[in-house]
Amino acid sequence: MPQEITILRDVFVIFSAVIIVLLLFRKLRIPTVVGFITTGILIGPPGLQLIRDTANIHLLAEVGVVLLLFTIGLEFPADRLKQMRKTMLIGGGLQLFVTIGLTASIVSLFQINIGQAIFIGFIISVSSTAIVMKILSERRETNAPHSKISLGILVFQDICFIPMMLLVPVLGGTSEVIFTDISYKLGVGFLTITIVVIAGRYLMPRLFRWLVRFQSREVFVLGIVLVSIGTAWFTSLGGLSLALGAFIAGLVLSESEYSHQIFSEILPMRDTLASLFFISIGMLLDMNHVMHSFVPLIGSVLGLIIIKFIVLVGVVLILKYPIRIAITVGLALSQVGEFSFILAREGYTSGLLSNYYYQNLLAIAIITMLATPFMIKAGSRLAPIVNKIFPKQVVGIEDISSTAVGKLEGHVIIVGYGLNGRNLANVLRETGIPYIILDLDGDAVRNARSKGEAIMYGDGTRSSILSQVHIEKAKVLVIAFSDQESVKYIVRTARNLNPHLYIIVRTHYLSEMEKLYEFGANQVIPEEFEASIEIFTRVLREYHIPRNVITAQVDLLHNAHYSMMRGLKLPETTMNQLEAILAAGTTDTFLVLNDSPAVGKTLGDLNLRNVSGASIIAIVHKDQPITNPPLDYSINTGDILVLIGTHAQVDAAFELLSPHSKTSDF
Repeated sequence: MPQEITILRDVFVIFSAVIIVLLLFRKLRIPTVVGFITTGILIGPPGLQLIRDTANIHLLAEVGVVLLLFTIGLEFPADRLKQMRKTMLIGGGLQLFVTIGLTASIVSLFQINIGQAIFIGFIISVSSTAIVMKILSERRETNAPHSKISLGILVFQDICFIPMMLLVPVLGGTSEVIFTDISYKLGVGFLTITIVVIAGRYLMPRLFRWLVRFQSREVFVLGIVLVSIGTAWFTSLGGLSLALGAFIAGLVLSESEYSHQIFSEILPMRDTLASLFFISIGMLLDMNHVMHSFVPLIGSVLGLIIIKFIVLVGVVLILKYPIRIAITVGLALSQVGEFSFILAREGYTSGLLSNYYYQNLLAIAIITMLATPFMIKAGSRLAPIVNKIFPKQVVGIEDISSTAVGKLEGHVIIVGYGLNGRNLANVLRETGIPYIILDLDGDAVRNARSKGEAIMYGDGTRSSILSQVHIEKAKVLVIAFSDQESVKYIVRTARNLNPHLYIIVRTHYLSEMEKLYEFGANQVIPEEFEASIEIFTRVLREYHIPRNVITAQVDLLHNAHYSMMRGLKLPETTMNQLEAILAAGTTDTFLVLNDSPAVGKTLGDLNLRNVSGASIIAIVHKDQPITNPPLDYSINTGDILVLIGTHAQVDAAFELLSPHSKTSDF
């Protein structure tokens, strides 16, 4: 059979099998990554041997990893990575060297020479960037503290892949230590990164601007593939991994105006080829070896997970993060990574590893990868248990002045200083509403505080921290981050501390709404639903539909949609009646600004009812309401006019009262 036909047959077999496995695993609620790896075990050489020649599959899988890491880079702006440099250098460095040292010390007890022991430490110390970031992306936790810490450590591991590969012949005793050679290759590697960053910042955006001029989707997509794969290939020439080069390219392009379009175009291709990568990992497993060495392998897997978990928890605690975050990171990164396969293969071909140890390490890596989704899920659910076991753990640094906190009353507590948290804080500051922010990113807290922001470092899942920001006196709590298990715990804890608190929560998933309401949330905002409302609102505005009509439709949709999702639905006749009432008339308010044509005029002079059809039924002047205002009342800057009329009449009144109005009959 011709080779090209064999490739097509293999791809057909793989995707047929993986669809069946994923459908079954979806019903069992087993993560997709586990389904991909299991498919590889079932149909590859370890299982039914439907795929015998895996070389072509591994080649396609490499492209999948490149595209996966490229899109992950697109989702992480470069300024965010700069904020993570402490985590990368201190956290990544400590994790790597302590894990290598501890592993080598333990392995050397089994009569393995020190070179082999250190090399095994190299393999064990590396975690899987592809698997961890894919799972966290699927869980929509890429902005959560544990995701940022994990990414920083993973990037440092990927960079250290270069010296690890260079030291293989040295550890195997097949080469003398030539520091000038090692320094040269390290210098080439870092020079390669510098070139990629400069090209990404200055050349790639110009390339995409040029491609856009062709107004061809095909040309644009080909340009994306060219940049991602070309960058990966270029970095490989400098001794770096393909995945690291692709990640850096995506990272630099994340600040481009085309980043969203690039992401949407590459996503289908990425998901298809990345699935081949995980499937190819399953094909590496030797089931005969696993069955003959089952007990030692399971013992080794448990020992490895324990070692990496302890080291990672210690490192995250040194970085001054709460123990619940440390446990989540520890479980997320306790597997052996995809780069370990390359290291193991290099060690095997150089004679540093025997076939027995090579097969053992492959099996251990694959088993830990299979366990990763379950460990990440378990880690996110340990927060309540950990907080009960360590109720007095110190989690705050550089708190804002006790005087400022002591004055808080009737305030808003914002948990999470991401985009939503920052926007809310800006609005509250402008409107004079008191607030305080809690966040676990130490650098972000210090930067915000240096700009005068009312923010403190603290873990919102802890009742002691919530008490410090006077939650019992607060009026509103807004939870603006995406770690759903922690969000549930915060809602429940806050509700117990303040039964009258108004709690607003954002969520990615509609399925989470009911649980959050049960825990005590007053308002749950699903992001996808709110995005759809924003879209139709802007469409209606483009057609000049009156703002009050749009607002009524938004309210109706909110009430109807949220009620249906919570098992409550108004009768259709009631909804129709309500809609008819809203369509017939409305009340609205108008703030009089300095340049409004109404300033200085009396109500009689305005003659608003005759001109627009709307009536002014009340005025709020200097916080004092005036009902049924007399005709000789003179309008002042800062007055709030309360209008009544049909939607069209109120809309006409707004036009007449607004300073930008082109028509004025006053």
